[in-house]
Amino acid sequence: MAADPVTSERIYALLKADLMSGVYSPGEVLVERRIASDFGISISPVRACAYRLVGERMLELNVGGGFRVPEVTEAGLRDLYFWHGQLVRNSVNAGDQFAMERGLQSAVHSSFADTAAMARGLFERIAIRSANAEILAAIRSAGERLHVARLRESSVMPGIDDELAAVQTLTEEGSGHDLLRAMWAYHRRRLRRIPELVAAVHRPLDRNLSS
Repeated sequence: MAADPVTSERIYALLKADLMSGVYSPGEVLVERRIASDFGISISPVRACAYRLVGERMLELNVGGGFRVPEVTEAGLRDLYFWHGQLVRNSVNAGDQFAMERGLQSAVHSSFADTAAMARGLFERIAIRSANAEILAAIRSAGERLHVARLRESSVMPGIDDELAAVQTLTEEGSGHDLLRAMWAYHRRRLRRIPELVAAVHRPLDRNLSS
């Protein structure tokens, strides 16, 4: 029997959160029966949610059947960071055409302890200011797929929290030009460390860093 919409949304959210927080390793095949057992539901809603996540590129179809977590390669991660950077810069440029709101504090976490969630909220906040729903959706999607790498950034690059704090300040007080320069520096720093970030993604995650 199909799960009700509320249950389906809950399972979708839980499975997506597990993927983003690194519960599953790159290339790992999902065992649908085990997931269904863990969630206390039948396999059908798990499969439906998995197909939904395939559409979001959080999962992919496994050659032998079922679903697997996409591999994280240097080329793929480089392309994703670069694409995210282009989206954010487009968002800043679009935002300069409108009255850009100041002080949207609620969109950003009050603590920098979880830098991956902080980055996700910060970039979505920039996208919201563009007044362009397509840019927001694209930045949100790219950010979700980058989350597993962002969880490891602090182990590869020091000072992530200070970096994000500086960007947050620019979104509230700086000019669009200053914010564009900061966004270029932010993404260029990561593009230079792609091999180390990929290696970090393939190591077991310190559960204290996940969200």
